[in-house]
Amino acid sequence: MNSGGSIQELKRARIAELERVLEDAASLLEDEALAILDNPYVTPRLVSKIAQTPRLTGLYSVRFKLVAHRHTPQAHAVKLVHYLYWFDLVILSIDVQVPAPVRRAIDTQLVARAARLSLGERISSARRCGAALIKVFLLDPHPRVFESLLTNNRVREDDILSLVASDRATTEQLQMIAGDLKWSYRYAIRKALVLNPATPRAAAASQLRFLSRSDRRRIHSNPGTSVYLRRCIERLDQQSSAATTRR
Repeated sequence: MNSGGSIQELKRARIAELERVLEDAASLLEDEALAILDNPYVTPRLVSKIAQTPRLTGLYSVRFKLVAHRHTPQAHAVKLVHYLYWFDLVILSIDVQVPAPVRRAIDTQLVARAARLSLGERISSARRCGAALIKVFLLDPHPRVFESLLTNNRVREDDILSLVASDRATTEQLQMIAGDLKWSYRYAIRKALVLNPATPRAAAASQLRFLSRSDRRRIHSNPGTSVYLRRCIERLDQQSSAATTRR
């Protein structure tokens, strides 16, 4: 079964034919094993047979396909996770077709390996990673990693808000959030930026006009609010009162 036509036949073969071919699983070629795994009729039992054949699981492409396959026995898929490359794990971690228990095992591997990544790998991964790595990269000390993370569509408002509201956010991160076209327009984030004493004062002051008067008053009465921000709030309230009077 070495011809391209035979490979295509394996992708469409019915269960009886697949069972016959897998009677001698150890003799399968790489393309044949991949074709069987791509077959829509393949059963968990047949996938398990491939997963239990060491010569096949020794092939990287087969390992990757088995981890991604919904019919691979969980124990086999989780074991094979340890033998995949970093960027393949990132891809699989955000693939909703991969069973949830396998994705959790992938996330565990990703978090464990993250500390050994180069700067370039961290920047590239931050653009497309899932929730587990987002939590890691939110605390990455390099600004280029955080800049890349801000473009990741899987980052949620709660992720950004939890950072801004904490003492873990750096001044540089807060400045980037304040200038970001997506995140700086969220009311809760605007307020959190003003409340965080590490936010550069010009960035914090620029958010004040978007806050409600009641929130500005609470911030003004907060003992932790700087004199500069208090004066900005007072000036805004005076301007607001004057505008109301003119009406």
